[in-house]
Amino acid sequence: MSPALPNSLNEATKAAPVRFGFLHWYFDSEKDELWNGETNSVSKLEPQVARLLTILLTQQGLVISRAALNEALWPNTIVEANSLYQLLTKLRKELKDNARSPIYIKTVPKKGYLFLPDIKIEPALKTYEAQAVETVDIITAPVSLLTTIKAKLLKHCWAFIFATCACFSAIAFFSSTPSEIQPPHYERHDITYDLGVEFNIAAHADRDLLAYVEKFNTLEITDKSGKKLFKQTFGTRVAHPTWHPTEEKLAFWQYLEDACILHISDGTASILHSSQPISCHLVTAPSWKSDKELVLTIKENQGNLAYLYRYEQNQLVQIPLPRKPDESYIGAVRAWAGQIYYLIVDTNYHTRLVSLDGKVHMLWDFPLWLFNFDPAQQSIISNDGSAHHNLIGKYRSGQTYPIFATTQGMFSSLSVDKIGNIYTAAESWQVNIRDEYNLPIFSSSSYDYLPVTNKLGETVFMSRRTGYCEIYLHTGNQVKQLSFHKGYEYVDFLAWDPKLSKILANRDRMLVLYDRNDVLTSFHSQHQKPLKQFGWHNNHTIWSSDGKHVHTFNLDGHLLSRTRFESEFITYHVEDSNWVVVKDGNLYRAASLINFNEQKQLLAELPSDALNAIRNPRLKNGQLYWQSSWSKTDLIWKASLTAPFQVTNIKKEPLIWHYDIAPDGALLVAKMESVESDIKLIKPRIQ
Repeated sequence: MSPALPNSLNEATKAAPVRFGFLHWYFDSEKDELWNGETNSVSKLEPQVARLLTILLTQQGLVISRAALNEALWPNTIVEANSLYQLLTKLRKELKDNARSPIYIKTVPKKGYLFLPDIKIEPALKTYEAQAVETVDIITAPVSLLTTIKAKLLKHCWAFIFATCACFSAIAFFSSTPSEIQPPHYERHDITYDLGVEFNIAAHADRDLLAYVEKFNTLEITDKSGKKLFKQTFGTRVAHPTWHPTEEKLAFWQYLEDACILHISDGTASILHSSQPISCHLVTAPSWKSDKELVLTIKENQGNLAYLYRYEQNQLVQIPLPRKPDESYIGAVRAWAGQIYYLIVDTNYHTRLVSLDGKVHMLWDFPLWLFNFDPAQQSIISNDGSAHHNLIGKYRSGQTYPIFATTQGMFSSLSVDKIGNIYTAAESWQVNIRDEYNLPIFSSSSYDYLPVTNKLGETVFMSRRTGYCEIYLHTGNQVKQLSFHKGYEYVDFLAWDPKLSKILANRDRMLVLYDRNDVLTSFHSQHQKPLKQFGWHNNHTIWSSDGKHVHTFNLDGHLLSRTRFESEFITYHVEDSNWVVVKDGNLYRAASLINFNEQKQLLAELPSDALNAIRNPRLKNGQLYWQSSWSKTDLIWKASLTAPFQVTNIKKEPLIWHYDIAPDGALLVAKMESVESDIKLIKPRIQ
């Protein structure tokens, strides 16, 4: 189809019939609803996705060029090159179609797209009624005619029954699907009490109770106006309280050394039960599955895992989630009819809500990290896909609606009671990267930093000031932005090359090279799992590790080697041409990874608190630096790479964002400062 056809496409779709059928699907182009005849489930398509499907259906059997589709979907508008691809990806996901072996939408290289299945145009309901009247007339016809009809019906009875069922199923669906729901409008109220640095808010579904964490280690229980009722202070950090759906029971976590303990208290914060210590790096809010069972989400070395915890038996059972190895589990939520659902993010950063049988109940085209269930609206409340993480709601039909937009800071926790009142903790802060005179060279309300200073005194760092991960360079008393990529994941690594002329960074699973002005090149790391470490091997080659394999590349992105090498922590000392590795709690170095066990030299035995959540290695002036966590407190360590190989803890405090080593060896810490926080009630407005 030539680019001159968009007008005919527009005319065709405007005059198109309202209902289509193909294979086991029915599509209502008036309501933008897609019905799956196999599962009897309905999806409300986004308007542009529905528009694309309508075009494909009305032009079935014809190859439609990309130019024609772009003009039909976005007339007289300049759009990004991948906008059509994103719509096609969403539509293929709805249809469970595979672009490589398509059943529905075939890509014709250099020409366009072809819709494959035959189309059935579904007549209006009155047509079915007319057919029913005609059937009655046939029954009153002469006997010879009845005999002929009877023979044909007996011969094709199963086909007739199937077709009849399909038709009446379609009638039932298209005549009974609900119209678009009118969601509520919201108004904000401040619950004005100081919550300290961490403030995981939990509202009881039907009782006048709130719970939250104050100043890291205090569990506060108040009424829903903020009046304090009870509290319990612990020796280490506590987090993520969650009320039982009906009873005055509260589950919450306590970080203890390299483990987490799940406590269950009553409504006065008195402990009723404590679990055995569970190995963890991080945890999220638990979900009550029943009176005596909870679903726990625990982050370990391999990512988030889901567990069923029976607290009377102190029994912990891992839940086999319906996900692929390269997909990420985010957390669980108790939703419709008190059932537990699981949130999975795929490699394209799309989120799906699934039950344990793998059935997909909802989809988002961005990663969710903040979510809860609204019993009043029967919807999921979550962050949106913008840089500011505003709150939105989404019904199972696919219809979304706005709730609240942030003016500063960001929402960090979320809870909803049975009448639809939304309680959320909102925080704002300033993070400063400071120079050698302790003056800030860059300040922002960014969510993360990663400053790396070279021997010339230049600092390259990552900032989420714009809501995305961007790379900045501070040089000559000026700050220059080098990256304009809108990725979802943090930039976890930055490294200057030995000549101090190039900068290496990660971008999701890509490796990116910069000079002092812009991006030079980027290429895929070819790892199946997220990157754990990377760096320079020499001036001309770089390396990367996902904890299972180490890859080396030249600066054009050509893979030079792939070595299977499992390690908790690895970096490369360019000056000494040695790998520095942590394995089995010990710090080693070796010239090669291939025969590591034969070559390794023991440098030091590391204490337990230097090993938990170990990350962010730096090599400066013959010293190795890194971070770890212990009882959810951040620690910075230093180890000498020359005898006597001493290991020293040089910093210990909560919420160390990142650190840097100045050219003179001084420790600089990127810290969260000027913290402001409160709890907001976002309440449905009475009409």
